[in-house]
Amino acid sequence: MWQRAYLHKLKSDLDLWIERGWVTPANAEQILKSAEERPSARRMPAILAVLGAVLIGFAVMSFVAANWNEIPKLAKLIAIFAAMWAAWLAAIPLERRGHPAFAQAAILVGLGLFGGGIMLIAQIYHIVTDDPGGVLAWCIAALAAAWLLSSRPALALGIVLAVVWTAFAVELDGDTPHWTFWIVWLAGAALALRLAWLPGFHLSLISLIVWQAINAEAVSDVLAIAPEHLAVFLILEALAIWLAAILFSARAPRFASAAEAYAIVAAFVIFWVLQLDPDNYGPEQSAAWSPFVILVPVALVGALAFFSLTRGLLEARHGGAIVSIAVFSLLWLPLRGTAPELIPWLYAALFLALAAWLVSYGTSRDSRFAVNFGFVAFGAEVLWLYFETLNTLLDTALFFALGGILLIVGAVVMERMRRRLVKQAEGGVS
Repeated sequence: MWQRAYLHKLKSDLDLWIERGWVTPANAEQILKSAEERPSARRMPAILAVLGAVLIGFAVMSFVAANWNEIPKLAKLIAIFAAMWAAWLAAIPLERRGHPAFAQAAILVGLGLFGGGIMLIAQIYHIVTDDPGGVLAWCIAALAAAWLLSSRPALALGIVLAVVWTAFAVELDGDTPHWTFWIVWLAGAALALRLAWLPGFHLSLISLIVWQAINAEAVSDVLAIAPEHLAVFLILEALAIWLAAILFSARAPRFASAAEAYAIVAAFVIFWVLQLDPDNYGPEQSAAWSPFVILVPVALVGALAFFSLTRGLLEARHGGAIVSIAVFSLLWLPLRGTAPELIPWLYAALFLALAAWLVSYGTSRDSRFAVNFGFVAFGAEVLWLYFETLNTLLDTALFFALGGILLIVGAVVMERMRRRLVKQAEGGVS
């Protein structure tokens, strides 16, 4: 919830809790005072400390890169590793004296110095500086620090380094997908859950998207599937994550909500792309069918939908809509070769219907994100169809005049509907 809506609901809840005797008026006043305090004010010292640690890390790496020949090699190694251990040891008294933010910053400084030490060793012994092995060692050290010291900044560094590692590996060998990334990714995602850190979970999901983007071509070549099959696979993967998030929504609601949001965006964005470029479709462009690659996610989506429905976590109409996305994604493959002229009209209509359904889905599940994204998707599709069709049929002045009127009227109507549905969803929570 936004801050204003959260405070409004909290005040009404506190009045009810005071009436029932669960909270005293004095405690309620303190709770409201704490909630009204801006998060940025409370977190500013921690943010500044972490940013300072990041700057120190960059300074160390820049110092190493300067190739300081006048200092003996042994002295370089002693200096950088002594500073690294000093930073890590400094985190202990900082934590004990009640300065956790500065302790975490010290851990991050130590990890930055560790990375600088790797670069220094590579420089001294003329090791290739873009070797993925060094980045992997740095990544493992960051994840180990996150595990042993419950350090969230270390976890964030480890996830970022995992992405850098896979980028280096793909650059060196772009013909083979970097499958070993998944071992590190699973460790980072597990740590985010262990630390109950939602931003870290967001980073894990973003790194998952980045990996698929930079490895898409290699995956397509190795698995011998055409790009269009890969697009359908990604839609099915997003639907599987969506349904899995619904299954785990009761155990970990915050993390399930985040995963569901990413899955909704991925599924709708890729499904929207299916209506494009109908003139280039033809049977000669379709690669050999890859049943294993497609049927495995189909079976997974079906199983997850079945469990969600039978456990009462998903209404039948919503489960049917999610399954219909999978069905029409699969139908898109044969339609490309048999009736390509039908695809733009059919999938544009489907997208509009699914966007409208998403608003209903978000309302029934008290999801502000789903409601808002449903309106955004519907409006974007209407705008796309307007520019794609009427632009070739109307005079330029009439086109822009009519478009302006439609956009203003549509924006007002959609905003009123959105506010009403969001308010209705929030009322359902209370």
